[in-house]
Amino acid sequence: MPTSFQLTNYSTEAIHSTSPRSTDPNADVVAMFLEQVEKYEQNKENCTTGTQYNLGKGVIQQYGKNRFKPQALVSVNRANFLTRIWREAGAQVVASEYLFYSQVRNMLEGDPEIFAAGNCYDYKEFKNYTMFCPYAYRTDDGTINVKDLSIAYPYLGNDSEWFHSARMRASKVQNFNFTIGTTEPRFNQTTHLEAVTDTIITSTYDDGHWSRPYFDCGGGYIWMMTYTVPFFGFKDGKFKFKGTSGIDIALQKVDIDQCPQPDGATEPNVFAGSARCKSSTTRCEPLPRLGFRRGSYKCVCLDGYYFPNLDSPHRYFNGTEVEYEYAKKTRREENVYDISFECLPCAAGCDACEDPSPCILTLNWLQRSVVLGASGLIMCCIPLLIWFTVHYRHVKVLKACSPVLMRIILVGAFLLYCPLIVGYFEATVITCILKFWFREIGFSISYGALLLKTWRISVVFRVRSAQRVKISDADLIKRLLIIIFICAAYLTARTIAGTPRVIEGRNVDDLKAFQCSADWWDHSAAIAELIFLLWGIRLCIVVRKAPSEFNESRFISWAIYNETLLSLFLNVSMIFLQDPFPTNPDLLLLVLFIHTQLTTTVTLAFLFGSKAYLVYKGYKGENSNHTTMISKGSKQHLNSNKPSSTLNTSVCNSSCNYNYSEKGDEAECESLLEKDIQPPKVGNNYRISGAVLDCPLPFVIVNPNSRSLKQYTVSRRSATK
Repeated sequence: MPTSFQLTNYSTEAIHSTSPRSTDPNADVVAMFLEQVEKYEQNKENCTTGTQYNLGKGVIQQYGKNRFKPQALVSVNRANFLTRIWREAGAQVVASEYLFYSQVRNMLEGDPEIFAAGNCYDYKEFKNYTMFCPYAYRTDDGTINVKDLSIAYPYLGNDSEWFHSARMRASKVQNFNFTIGTTEPRFNQTTHLEAVTDTIITSTYDDGHWSRPYFDCGGGYIWMMTYTVPFFGFKDGKFKFKGTSGIDIALQKVDIDQCPQPDGATEPNVFAGSARCKSSTTRCEPLPRLGFRRGSYKCVCLDGYYFPNLDSPHRYFNGTEVEYEYAKKTRREENVYDISFECLPCAAGCDACEDPSPCILTLNWLQRSVVLGASGLIMCCIPLLIWFTVHYRHVKVLKACSPVLMRIILVGAFLLYCPLIVGYFEATVITCILKFWFREIGFSISYGALLLKTWRISVVFRVRSAQRVKISDADLIKRLLIIIFICAAYLTARTIAGTPRVIEGRNVDDLKAFQCSADWWDHSAAIAELIFLLWGIRLCIVVRKAPSEFNESRFISWAIYNETLLSLFLNVSMIFLQDPFPTNPDLLLLVLFIHTQLTTTVTLAFLFGSKAYLVYKGYKGENSNHTTMISKGSKQHLNSNKPSSTLNTSVCNSSCNYNYSEKGDEAECESLLEKDIQPPKVGNNYRISGAVLDCPLPFVIVNPNSRSLKQYTVSRRSATK
């Protein structure tokens, strides 16, 4: 309760409105006060009375009314006890100094948070003493010392805030509470005397007063706060102020919080925001049990930054060191504040880190470049194949396979290679959308054309009448456009309603990796592809026995079988290559590359490999011996003396009569695969039905009884009905 240094009354708002980085001594009151606290503790023997700095009532509110209210209630309880003593106790009791010394000692023994306690009497209110103040306090070695404080410290003056404020409050007795009860004194061992009404004035917690923090110079040599509450004497039937009951709280055991207050905080904190942490890379966290001094915090790295000293056992900057360097900066002394106490940024993509190690998987750009180069090289071959179909369009081996549809297949194959080009770059929403579009549009064009060619063959092959079935390339292209339109409508809905996302995964080394999301839209597309290919397999089974001069139907069937099996394998493998398994974008790109080569590239090899070989060997259609050779069995059948028969020949194409002029390069003749081979029976004879052939082709004699096939070769001639 003695005071040698108290805080005067500057505005608390000025403290809160001051930037914690301010160097203005009139504004940064908090920093100046905390610095003064340290100075007094370092020079205890030279402490002098003075009033220089102010924290308003913020400290009182924060530490007094909130934290130390239980200790203050001990003082309230003792004040009400003394009021009763001085009203009812006998002369021997109230004259016993030992009793009052024991009372204040007992207050400390009951609560370790109380540093000191005293009962200070007003002028000549105890015996004939001018002042009397039994005072107990804790020493440095932990013992409790009791003395009369009034001998060394005259507290009756108005400058003793803790005593003066209590006396002024007690002058208005009518503002205090009065409790009414009864007392039944004991008469003997079995009965009481008649109950006596007991009415007495009492003090409450709100009747007390918390002083501003001050340095106990000459006493405990510590910073403290004092709570005092009045107790009363009784004279001439009236209560009057007798003295104060108070406790002292040592602020050296109180942790101050200089960190910024969190959002929504309601309790005042005058020290909030006075920490010197560099907010750009660090945040402030309070350190407990450091006492009432500045620097009771640590500057911890923000998320996305790491502590620069990797060998330090503590990954933070000590607030005491930060405050020390900042104080030297304000005094314009040499310091390291501006170049120190900052964390370093983590590697790109790291939410948090302890060192500069990467958090995101580094893509294998060499491998991806090889994949990109190989894909680009193969894609460059597609324009060459288109040129091939145009340049050699007069060659029968190309006429027989619908060159227009072959070019459409090449366009679709080009789009199927595009996801490899897009996949070379890091995953983004745009690249995810493009990969999906290229894949599905390319698939619908390329394999849609293949399946429609096979469908035309199956329709022609299954016809049982002599009537000729004509399905032109234009008819197939119309159907292909419908397939592409349906696919495009689905892709548009998927792009708008279920836009692909870039999801974050982890590889085996727990590094972040990013890839395109896979949801039910993707699964639905995969299932639709599989159903489409299964329909193609059914068509291939239907036309497996259809005769073909260049094995066109067989190559298409192999391509469809190959795509079906490998696509099924890819879709299953992708399930296991994604969550919850480790993510590896390089591996996913490599799998996609291998799948594309084993499907699209192999399909192109099936469709164009034999044709390029025949062209290379010089096969032109009309002059080649490839189609003029007649099997031995066929010769015997032609030279036999059996009754004349009517032969049904298989013509070059069901959609063109091969009766074209020299401008036949505009007519794209179809393969033998696409011709009806099932003639009707006319009596016991065979009927030859055909057309003017401009190219030597094999024809088939069908015995309707035995269903056996005889193959012959027809040179350039006209077949009659």
